[in-house]
Amino acid sequence: MSEASARAAQLIARRIDDATVSVYVYDTIDSTSDECRRRLAAGERRCVVLSRTQTGGRGRSGKSFFSPNGGLYMSVAFPAAPDVTGLTCRAAVVAAQAIEEIAGVRCGIKWVNDLYLNGKKVCGILAETVEGGVIIGVGVNLAPMPLPAELENIVGFLGCGEARDALAAEIAAALLRPTAQGDCMAAYRSRSIVPGRRIRCRIGQREFSALAVDIADDGSLIVDGPNGRETVFCGEIFPLQGECW
Repeated sequence: MSEASARAAQLIARRIDDATVSVYVYDTIDSTSDECRRRLAAGERRCVVLSRTQTGGRGRSGKSFFSPNGGLYMSVAFPAAPDVTGLTCRAAVVAAQAIEEIAGVRCGIKWVNDLYLNGKKVCGILAETVEGGVIIGVGVNLAPMPLPAELENIVGFLGCGEARDALAAEIAAALLRPTAQGDCMAAYRSRSIVPGRRIRCRIGQREFSALAVDIADDGSLIVDGPNGRETVFCGEIFPLQGECW
């Protein structure tokens, strides 16, 4: 572990202030979530893994997650009930609140797990259930950097690379702190950028246009679609062609 990584580990551990949580910081790793999985398999129950880069970062549906030096890539593992949607919503709120507190920037939440700023994605969150618990991965785009052509119109940056370690510490501490689901969903709705917009929904092989109506208490999305009002529990949503978030 480099000196900078050791300092980051100490900062995160002090902010969490819980001797039962192990903290690991790397300069580079394949995937922070995969490392959490390995740590859990070795017998740990609560851990935080942070890396300056990832060579095999993953997003939803196994998609590659762009993870160059200059971003925040972190995973937190802990025992939890298998309510992945609720946990993902809570993680989005936690990340948005931490970004606002540390970086002074208010982000909007795009259902279910992305944070947007000025119409571009600045944070992705992935919750995965494992035996006896859950792993929550958080990737935040901090300092501006060159992007692959396919990401130029999608990805944005907070512009606060110097806040990486403090932001990681705040997110990790908040994720490990018990929170009432009702309070979480109220905060989630207040930041949601989806209700009231025309969207395109993709659920498995089914795809349709709809009006986003509200976020339910369990984190599902209520829409008015071609078959009337329905509740969407999983899947992906997109802005209509020619529009952006």
